[in-house]
Amino acid sequence: MSAKSKLKFSLLAATAVFLFNPGLMPKALQSDTALRAQEIQAPGLGELLDSPANAGGKAGSVNAALALPASSADKAAASADTAVAINPHSKPGENPFQSSGSALAPKMAAQAPAVVAVTPAVLVGPAAVSHGPADVAAIATPVSLNPFESQMSHDDTQSADSVSVAPLKVDISALRYYAASKDLKRLGAEMRRLKDLYPDWQPPKDLFSQSVAIDEQPLWTIYARGDFASVRAEIARIQSANPKWQPSEDLIQKLKVGETRALILSATAQGRWRDVLSTAQAVPQIMVCQEMQVQWNVAEAFARLKNYAEAFDVYHYILSTCDDPAMRLATVQKAGLLLPSAGTTSLIALGRPLPDGGTEFEEIGFDGLRHDIGAFIEKGDFATMPQGEDLTRFVEFVQRTSSAKDATLIGWYFYSQKDWTSANAWFIQAAKYQRDPKSIEGVILTLRNMDRHADALQMARRYMTASPDIAKQYIEIVSGALTQDKASLKLEKDDADTFEKVVAEQKSALGGQALGWKYLASGDKAIAQKWFSDSVSWEPTEGGVIGLAVLASRAKNYATLTALKIKYASEFEGLRDFRVYKPRPARVASTRPVKVKKVEEKKGFFWFSKTNG
Repeated sequence: MSAKSKLKFSLLAATAVFLFNPGLMPKALQSDTALRAQEIQAPGLGELLDSPANAGGKAGSVNAALALPASSADKAAASADTAVAINPHSKPGENPFQSSGSALAPKMAAQAPAVVAVTPAVLVGPAAVSHGPADVAAIATPVSLNPFESQMSHDDTQSADSVSVAPLKVDISALRYYAASKDLKRLGAEMRRLKDLYPDWQPPKDLFSQSVAIDEQPLWTIYARGDFASVRAEIARIQSANPKWQPSEDLIQKLKVGETRALILSATAQGRWRDVLSTAQAVPQIMVCQEMQVQWNVAEAFARLKNYAEAFDVYHYILSTCDDPAMRLATVQKAGLLLPSAGTTSLIALGRPLPDGGTEFEEIGFDGLRHDIGAFIEKGDFATMPQGEDLTRFVEFVQRTSSAKDATLIGWYFYSQKDWTSANAWFIQAAKYQRDPKSIEGVILTLRNMDRHADALQMARRYMTASPDIAKQYIEIVSGALTQDKASLKLEKDDADTFEKVVAEQKSALGGQALGWKYLASGDKAIAQKWFSDSVSWEPTEGGVIGLAVLASRAKNYATLTALKIKYASEFEGLRDFRVYKPRPARVASTRPVKVKKVEEKKGFFWFSKTNG
């Protein structure tokens, strides 16, 4: 069975449940009070068939506001899957890439992450659970998840006999009090007491130094503006006046992170990928969930350098430690643009379970299939069409999640096959999932192709205010009824006024010329002239221009007819059939002088004999 046959068979099997249910036909929609035009909110009408890389939808593309520019050479390098070494034995959720051995590559922890990734059962079966000593040791041993924190090797690990003693914590508050008050007698007594208690203790060297209290709030205010250079300059100014003052450790650490973030962002914008990695490795504490953009930039740097194994580790680290659903989704979407498909597929398996039985990134997992169906709708290309099993899972996903967008996509697939009945069923189901004008438009189009013009008109009349495309369908249906010699569709009394109003609002050239021919047939040339003129002003079409030519010819307005032929004859061949008649010029008497030789009078008549002199 060919790919085309397998695809159609799988989708037809899912469609059958709708076709055998009479309640899914347009009458059900007509009686459904929930599908009222005033309740429909019209989204972008082109979103259903957009490719995943360009769609503004949740599963269609990466957040454009966070995407950073990259050179075309980098993009080409990232898309070269053929040179990528893939581990054929890797399981979903594991790193499928073999390390490139780059000196810049951080080594991820060998142990499992603290947050357990859930793998969809549809992709891999449940793994066997072991309760041996090795598992207990792995749980008891703390594991670093930061991709820039290397674990100690076995040789570096301290033995059980090597125990480090924590430094003594001696309370010297009283000692500093006596030093500040210059009470040397009590100061000496306190020092002897502490030496007796802690023989190895030594008094601090700055015991008699006076501490200076500096308000750091102005520094934090400058830091909040992101002006890190000014913070450093202000710290230096304060220390020049107070040499013994030191800023708080919190300020110093956050300032360091802020400066590192700025350097990484600048290097990313300029495509200096190695600088991105070296800067991040110098400050590993920046690789935290609060610095998501930095982590994305680091992962991108690895991917641009074709170090896909380490790029995957960074994405894996984010999904294993960070909980923000929007950030997690954006992480997988960004990975989908930079990693080969094997990496994206493995990351999708890390999606957490959802209450409806699906998983967190299940919808993204169907992006490739959506792209293939969209490619067929546009080009009829079956070269990359997926197997029937993938299509069956997709249909199950659509039905389980009530995805109106995907149901509409399947409807357009059948529409491109001219399978009007199946397309109609899927469009109706999509309309039940969500009152989207695009699915309503699909219902109207399929009804027209099924020669159910009355049902199509009724649907278009009800929902024509929902979107310009549905209004266009209404105009096309009524225009056909007005201009056909034997119209199969009977218009209602209110349709005339409604139709003229909609045509004017939409500035429809088709509707304008249809009204022009209607009034011309009824003998009302003035109104016909108006509608033909409006139609041509909105968009010059052959029907509108020919209408004006007919009116000009009947009125013997040859100047207007000539102007139409000059302007539109090369575009509309119908104008060649119109003939322009020019009146014969009046005979002009001779202006030469006449000489009268003689005048003879005969019976009351005068005869003139003339000679030309």
